[in-house]
Amino acid sequence: MLWGPQSSRCFTLCLSSALPAASTTKFAINFQCHYFLQHSRSIGQSARYNAKRRPTSHKLILPPTINNNIKKTAMSEQVKYLDTPDKSETDKKIYKSLLLSNGLHALIVSDPSPMPHDGFTSSESSVGGEAEETSAETETSDSSSESTSSSSGSGNSESDSDSEVGDEKLAACAIMIDYGSFAEPRQYQGLAHFLEHMIFMGSEKYPEENIFDAHIKKCGGFDNAMTDCEDTLFYFEVAEKHLDSSLDYFTALMKHPLMKQEAMQRERCAVDSEFQQIVLEDETRRDQLLASLATDGYPHATFAWGNMKTLKENVDDDVLHKVLHEIRRDHYAANRMYLCLQARLPIEELETLVVRHFADIPSNTVRAPDLSQFNYREAFRPEFHQHAFFVRPVENVCKVELTWVLPSVRQYYRSKPDQFLSFIFGYEGRGSLCAYLRRKLWALELVAGIDDNGFDLNSMYSLFNVCIYLTDEGFKHIDEVLAATFAYVKVVADANPKDLRVIYDEQQGIEATGFRFQSQRPAMDNVQDLVINSKYFPPKDVLTGKELYYEYNEAHLAELINHLNEFKFNLMFTARKYEDLVYDKQEKWFGTEYTSIPMPEKWQQLWNDATSKSLPDLFLPEPNRFVVEDFTLFWHKNGKPEVPEAPKKLLQNEICELWFRADDKYDLPEAFMTFFFISPLQRKNAKNDAMCGLYEELVKFHVSEELYPATSAGFSYTFNVSEKGLTLQVRGYNEKLHLLVESIAQAMVTVSSTLNEDMLETFVKDQRKSYFNTLIKPRQLNRDVRLCVLEHIRWLMIDKYKSLNDITLKDLKEFATLFPQQLYVQGLVQGNYTEESAHNVMNTLLTLLGCKAIQERKYIEDRTVQLPQGAHYIRCHALNEQDTNTVITNFYQLGPNTVRLECILDLLMMFVEEPLFNQLRTKEQLGYHVTATVRMNYGIAGYSIMVNSQETKNAASHVESRIEVFRNNMMQILENMSQEDYDHTRDSLIKLKLVADMALNTEVTRNWNEIINGEYMFDRRRQQIEVLNTLTKSEIIAFLLDNEITNMRKISVQVIGHKTKDSEVVDGDVKSDSVAKEQEEDDDDDDEEEEEEDDEEELFQMLANKLNVTFLPIEGDATTIVDIADFKANLDLYPLNPATVAASDEAAKRPKIIEDALKST
Repeated sequence: MLWGPQSSRCFTLCLSSALPAASTTKFAINFQCHYFLQHSRSIGQSARYNAKRRPTSHKLILPPTINNNIKKTAMSEQVKYLDTPDKSETDKKIYKSLLLSNGLHALIVSDPSPMPHDGFTSSESSVGGEAEETSAETETSDSSSESTSSSSGSGNSESDSDSEVGDEKLAACAIMIDYGSFAEPRQYQGLAHFLEHMIFMGSEKYPEENIFDAHIKKCGGFDNAMTDCEDTLFYFEVAEKHLDSSLDYFTALMKHPLMKQEAMQRERCAVDSEFQQIVLEDETRRDQLLASLATDGYPHATFAWGNMKTLKENVDDDVLHKVLHEIRRDHYAANRMYLCLQARLPIEELETLVVRHFADIPSNTVRAPDLSQFNYREAFRPEFHQHAFFVRPVENVCKVELTWVLPSVRQYYRSKPDQFLSFIFGYEGRGSLCAYLRRKLWALELVAGIDDNGFDLNSMYSLFNVCIYLTDEGFKHIDEVLAATFAYVKVVADANPKDLRVIYDEQQGIEATGFRFQSQRPAMDNVQDLVINSKYFPPKDVLTGKELYYEYNEAHLAELINHLNEFKFNLMFTARKYEDLVYDKQEKWFGTEYTSIPMPEKWQQLWNDATSKSLPDLFLPEPNRFVVEDFTLFWHKNGKPEVPEAPKKLLQNEICELWFRADDKYDLPEAFMTFFFISPLQRKNAKNDAMCGLYEELVKFHVSEELYPATSAGFSYTFNVSEKGLTLQVRGYNEKLHLLVESIAQAMVTVSSTLNEDMLETFVKDQRKSYFNTLIKPRQLNRDVRLCVLEHIRWLMIDKYKSLNDITLKDLKEFATLFPQQLYVQGLVQGNYTEESAHNVMNTLLTLLGCKAIQERKYIEDRTVQLPQGAHYIRCHALNEQDTNTVITNFYQLGPNTVRLECILDLLMMFVEEPLFNQLRTKEQLGYHVTATVRMNYGIAGYSIMVNSQETKNAASHVESRIEVFRNNMMQILENMSQEDYDHTRDSLIKLKLVADMALNTEVTRNWNEIINGEYMFDRRRQQIEVLNTLTKSEIIAFLLDNEITNMRKISVQVIGHKTKDSEVVDGDVKSDSVAKEQEEDDDDDDEEEEEEDDEEELFQMLANKLNVTFLPIEGDATTIVDIADFKANLDLYPLNPATVAASDEAAKRPKIIEDALKST
């Protein structure tokens, strides 16, 4: 799938799996999907079906279907009504399916939520200003020590000071074209993706390039696009008041895009830069390798990303320009389009908007390619399943994948045999393949099913994949791992149909309950899913098609099981070298090194010998004890009492604090419980920090088999390392939610008694891989270095990586024993719960932990370093010697945060995001990702400008200097801005802060952040709105002047890519040199397996020394940091919780030059 926010044209080509998402077909483990080209800002991801998202068994109540027969509306010949979609009883939205006279299918969604006080009608519109495309990507922090915000998608216009927080919502629109990479001409691979880029380059009606994107930003919105194998999707969200005008800009692009020839070179550079950024991603490389095994002449035998080689080399621009227009004319036709529009307008007004803007899009008689002519059994060449493939990874990873080619399962959506088998194979509870391999310490993760993307699931075939993430010990026992996998296939194949039916019925009930009580989603997410569903499901099933198990069909299930019970699958190892094999082949586009051998006879024999009785530990899932039946809504039961907006503090002492808020908004039988276990142990040294990560993984390992049934019954939990402890969050139906907390608390206390040398070795190696795979990513390394400079006590990840070699079993047991003994526990219980039950949960938790008050408080204080005045630089090379990517982050520290300061920063980022992207990305082509971000480090405010470039194209020093030139021009941007534009942008930000929380989890996240930050400003948005209403343009200019003259504190963090010869050649070898060295060491070690155990400690020490971060000095430059500890040694520290310190009187310290500037303004 090819996705991405239009404004930065960043695509991520996806061919395989991803993150947990609502309607998908792979199970248990999640990793990023790579066959959708994605524009930058919101990374679209497909995910494998995840049982963890669905609740319990209860009968679904569907409304009666209306308008069963297509009939004409009052709008003469322009519209016909189709079946109205079935919906959940808790869904208050109104739906209508339409077919326009030009063949366009439309689904309109009316949200009945009340409009704000400054209501409007659909006839109102606003004039969009001219601007270039922007990127407002925000880096998500991995640590709660730093929060980020930016102007991404911010705003609305003309705020009303009488509006309440939560009054506003955004309207959204998505349109999908029945054309994708499968249909593009093979002489121009990547053309479908390139065409999607070019569509945004102005229209006949609005000829300025990116004028639609500029209009959307100005009106407080966000837009994006994606190219898949069979479809292309465009979508946007915008303040409801500007929906009409936004549709006008949008449909102008659909009807008559300019796509001028002079714009082609710039967009080709964007496509190529995007490709360069993902060329070292293992999942993307693996998926392209599968595409290279496609049968000649089949549509999926393509390179859908596109780059300079496919779009420029030996390509005549005149011909390419002509082909672009021909493809657009033939395939971007109304009869090949599907539309979804959602807003808080009456359904009739939405229908009027649809007809007004979309009814005159031209149609034609050109049809999409007929994929039924391609036989799924012949979709891949024989070697796909007759050979075993061995792939050298970029990251330090070890996995084996079995991939079966099935018929397209879209035809089976009512019975969903594929999703049911995903559940069976991906199950992690008792009797599962995953549980068996974990107990043996041969694997830590397993995922199974069909990815919900165009390469794995299309009109020709489906790819059912079982992926096992192996430990080193598991790789040594690969024969036994395969034997167990084959035995589990036989367990399923030989199962009694009645037993399968019992499990199916339970899952059917769980899915129905989940659909019944699903949370509201943001309009933009909703329209994306629904517009895709509109193509692949009948109108009546658009809402339910991906969600429900409508009916059990034994024949459909048997057909898929029979396919899986054939020794006819692709077997792929992504790991260090197997036996004496040499990587003697190279995939054309990514340079992936691999080799293949005829399927070994010993594995064929393992398959032949496998039976359902081979391993008694393997059996089908048992009845799920976490299925719930009590859905009482306590707020309703108690007479709907008034509930304060802010959480209530129920308890505080030297050991804990507990906050609580009952749900009075969302009317769902779910709750969240979030706990922060603060410990003095973690920050003492890098070794303790690393052991905290090991402790986290061991606790999750300890409870995985017990709690997996909960995750498949609609519950979820996360347990993660934070900057000074561990954070636990559980979510789900209130009836049994406390059981998850109790299980994890018990494991925190008892896990130390289960440890042994084998577990230590397994988890230390896994942690080493995790650190390594993070460190070789330039953006992650850049962030790690920046935070280490800014935070008083923080250990570089490279130091934690090295410390793993020193951890003994005694060390880890001692840490695991001590951690629960001294804690401060912060807790928030919010949702469908009672105060009494919340008290009980906290009391039980503390009893199980048996913790006492913390004695060494210095290790739990959050302190931020005050950077010295002036500019300082810290530089290092990317650790992957074949990675050309350079990441420059210029961070500007300001001081203790106040509500006014954060409003100034939010507004400033809105003002500069468009010109920043236009200058550095579009005009100067310095990098693909260009972002401006507000940052908070323990209450200390700042902002950063980041550019992700390639060292082969732009030197780091040049990029940094251009960032600084732009920053110096920020004041001029403000000075040249009209008062009208200033007011419009400010009011857009106000409208953004008025937008309602769509679901309970959003409100919980806001409240939790206030608690762990120690600021407890639960009405922060309301206070921000009050400040923004009074914030003037002159104050922003004064702020810039003040900080430039009296408070310039800058750190430039630069992770510099490598100028390798190979990296500049598309067909070159772009493997990770660091990983290659690790693998070579491992390979040499394998030659003398008997000595492996003796040499292992020495080997890892060698590798740890090899992987090193060296900060680069510049001779005679005192501003260059070469030792972080020395740099921070004599710097002042900001106080604990500095946001509580009153802001000083800024006017009193302004020099005369600033006062003069204010007067002149």
